[in-house]
Amino acid sequence: MPPVVGRIRRQATFRALSRPEGRGQMGTVAVAFSSHVPEVKSAPLVGYSIGRRHGGAVERNRLRRRLRAAVRAFGPELPAGAYLVRAAPGAGELRFEELRRAVRVAARAAAAGADGEGRRIL
Repeated sequence: MPPVVGRIRRQATFRALSRPEGRGQMGTVAVAFSSHVPEVKSAPLVGYSIGRRHGGAVERNRLRRRLRAAVRAFGPELPAGAYLVRAAPGAGELRFEELRRAVRVAARAAAAGADGEGRRIL
């Protein structure tokens, strides 16, 4: 059975996400979305951006694993496309349920923004 959510593997996909079709944000989590990426087939592809301000490699990797788990929790709901999840400082201090909700709301807003209906949620 193929994974519900894939990983972004091509640099061209990350470049496409530098000019996204939709953006969403909730608190310390922001998501960029693009549906016009050749790498995307049917499952959503997700990449993560976590800066060094979050701490050392151990803290950044822990936050990346938590973000991956949050995305997996609602992955089947995501429309096909490429998503870039960015975490601002403070995201690592959120409880998992808060982090999952922030990622979910931001991803939905980003995907809706590609249709012209999205709005920034604070």
